[in-house]
Amino acid sequence: MGGEGLRAIGQQEIRDIIVGATFLGAGGGGSPRTGSLLAEKIESVTLVDLDEVPNDADVCVVAGMGSPVVLRKIGWMDEQIVALERLEEVTGRKFDFLVPVEIGAFNSVTPLQAGAVKRRMVVDADGAGRAVPELQMTTFELFGISASPIALADRNGNSAILYVQNTPTGERIARAVTTEFGMQAGIACYAMKGKQLKTAAIGSTLSLAEKVGRAIRNARNSGENIVEIVAEVVGGVVIEVGTVVKKTEEVKNGFDYGRVYVGETVVDYKNENMIAWKKGKPVVMVPDLICWITTSGQPLTNADLDEGMEVAIIGIKADKKWSEKNGFELFRSVLRSIGYEGEYQPLRD
Repeated sequence: MGGEGLRAIGQQEIRDIIVGATFLGAGGGGSPRTGSLLAEKIESVTLVDLDEVPNDADVCVVAGMGSPVVLRKIGWMDEQIVALERLEEVTGRKFDFLVPVEIGAFNSVTPLQAGAVKRRMVVDADGAGRAVPELQMTTFELFGISASPIALADRNGNSAILYVQNTPTGERIARAVTTEFGMQAGIACYAMKGKQLKTAAIGSTLSLAEKVGRAIRNARNSGENIVEIVAEVVGGVVIEVGTVVKKTEEVKNGFDYGRVYVGETVVDYKNENMIAWKKGKPVVMVPDLICWITTSGQPLTNADLDEGMEVAIIGIKADKKWSEKNGFELFRSVLRSIGYEGEYQPLRD
């Protein structure tokens, strides 16, 4: 989807984006509840196609970092806007275009809200085409764009600027700073030019999220089979439909690791879904998407998934930019940590 150039979006479009982004977040990307609360602050924001961004334009990522549990408990106070202001101060650049780091119910909305407040355009694109657990697991990283400097801000006026040699180091230090900030921080990083953005970003992802959300809304009203409709909209494969018979989870190093059992399929996640197994063999893995939706049409994050739910697992092929530079390597260490030592096996139709 795309080709709409420049358009103003309002409450209905943003609500659809949140629903669709919850699905495309592949189990992560933040709580739709928090995203919806943030969206209520937005009257209108301008969305621009990736191809319409001038090559010499200044662009950056704005997002939120931290604990989803804390976020749900204490709410969001526009920390990403302060982080954006700090990044502009230290770089001496005004970022007329903002872009999401990922697609998810919360981090698709943080740049939209910042764009609405600061009167900046938001690019209909992101750095993953899904949600990811760590800052370096993006196509921005894959195509050699530096995340440094990284600006972080909390709700109390504290901020930090990180100058780092590489993004994995930036991720670790940013997590440590976020912990000191009370497990929640706004973040601005990946300062780039429009030409770099167009090379590295995955385009039309906010439009896709909106399309998914709208399809779910319409299907609920018409009583159609929502699972089949959503799979068709995203060009996905229905891996399994059944009951969540078991879910295990533990928190390690600030991440939620878990395993979900549905019928013959087992899904392992680190915040986001990483790999799905069927009869002991991998059927879909990162960077391809493994997405949850209830049979009644409610997209789910892993935090919202409970035993006894009737769900569908839908696999979606990752954007081709992930395979251009062997993006699987960015996820290899995560897969090893949950027991997969093999090579990337692409999703089959």
